[in-house]
Amino acid sequence: MNRKSRGGLLAYISSIILLSQLLAAMFAGKLGGWPQEAAGSPTPVNVEDEGVFVISMAGRPIGSETFRIHSSPGRIEARGQIRLSLEKNGKTVSVQSFPDLVADSQLRPLTYTWRLHGPQSSRLEVDFRAKPAKVRYHTVNGNEDDRDFDLTPDVVVLDDNVIHHFQLIAARLQAMGGGKQTLRVFVPQEALPSLITVEDLGVAATPDSPGETGLRHLLITTDLTHVDLWVDGKLHVQRVSVPAAHLEASREN
Repeated sequence: MNRKSRGGLLAYISSIILLSQLLAAMFAGKLGGWPQEAAGSPTPVNVEDEGVFVISMAGRPIGSETFRIHSSPGRIEARGQIRLSLEKNGKTVSVQSFPDLVADSQLRPLTYTWRLHGPQSSRLEVDFRAKPAKVRYHTVNGNEDDRDFDLTPDVVVLDDNVIHHFQLIAARLQAMGGGKQTLRVFVPQEALPSLITVEDLGVAATPDSPGETGLRHLLITTDLTHVDLWVDGKLHVQRVSVPAAHLEASREN
């Protein structure tokens, strides 16, 4: 798949936000056919949470993410508003994005939309109910780019710069029995289907809190890099660390 034909949707974002580049690198080694040994069907889950993450890069605050995840009979919706301000060519560039994911009670995605507001704007829409899944990109230069993807029903959405999507990864891990599991994921902004491994390492300290925190450490790995998550007893993500991008996100108390 030629990602350049996306007509600039990511050219703008990736030039100022390193996490997009990191996720692309994370999943690059896992493209292609998905192995049959990826884990089976999860049990239904109930996810309720809302809050704010403070996002920093190399120790410097760059923005925040406000989110809400709500469960209703047969349906889970995860929505957010992400504000980022970064330096680019000596100027401060501010952007806002609005992800909205609707899934069933087993966290199997039904629809996903993402909108970008800033000096340039774009959006995308994904219909996972269609076979194959239908993706429409409205690019920063005004063009539309339609794609089809053969995705399995149990795929997990893990999009660029959306911190609360990691909470859905934690919920899926628990629904599958915990331990160490392999998950199929799809990164809409990158047009990348792939595989990740998620492992529960047990209760552990965070890098800046060497004492007992009561938080569980979840490790997400690919062939190339890793992401560290710390969650509380309700599986609410408290902190996300992406060492390769020098990126941290911590829940605001």
